[in-house]
Amino acid sequence: MAQEAAAVANPQPQNQQAAVTNPEAQNPEPTLAGNDEEVLDLGNLKSDVWNHFIKIKKGELIKAKCNHCKKLLAGESNNRTSHLRNHLKSCMQRKIHDGKQKVLGANFVTKGKREIVATQFNAAVSRQDLAVAVIMHGYSLSMVEHLYFRRFLSGLQPLFSVPTRNTLKSDIFKMYESEKSRIMKLIGGNKGRVAITTDMWTAINQKKGYMAVTAHYVDNSWILRSHLLRYDM
Repeated sequence: MAQEAAAVANPQPQNQQAAVTNPEAQNPEPTLAGNDEEVLDLGNLKSDVWNHFIKIKKGELIKAKCNHCKKLLAGESNNRTSHLRNHLKSCMQRKIHDGKQKVLGANFVTKGKREIVATQFNAAVSRQDLAVAVIMHGYSLSMVEHLYFRRFLSGLQPLFSVPTRNTLKSDIFKMYESEKSRIMKLIGGNKGRVAITTDMWTAINQKKGYMAVTAHYVDNSWILRSHLLRYDM
């Protein structure tokens, strides 16, 4: 009877005892990611912190996976982002690859041998290289919005913020205007004459006609130069 009276006087829920004996249940440590995960779309998440995380579904839980150290943290929408920012401050992998430290790598050359040089990540140069790749290979602008292409780039360099389709289009037009101005200055400063040629052809599969206008001249160093001035269809 005395024990029952003590239990009534001092009730203590079992779940509260579990929380006291196991405090890690309320604040679990980040866990390493495994293979049983599904990448989810970020949707309307606009916080810049998501440039360093991807949202995945692991079992029945929604997690935020760090692009740098691959650890998993709470990723539900009601978890806010303060814990993600705190993780970025202490993430050692992010500090190592913060873009300020040079790493050894092979420089890209079209011909000849590759050399091992110390390189440093430059977001502006990488964005320009992406625009050049789209121009030279005729890639679709929507490629930058493909989930697994963005995931691929994130694995190569987590600090690179992949531009949207409209931003990429704007970069290409800016590059066009810059190249146009550069070519006009080269031709205007040449002391010799300029020959203009046109090429016309029809694409059989598309049934469309194309025309290209090209300028040819010998520069002041006696080197033959050719520049595409206009391309119409």
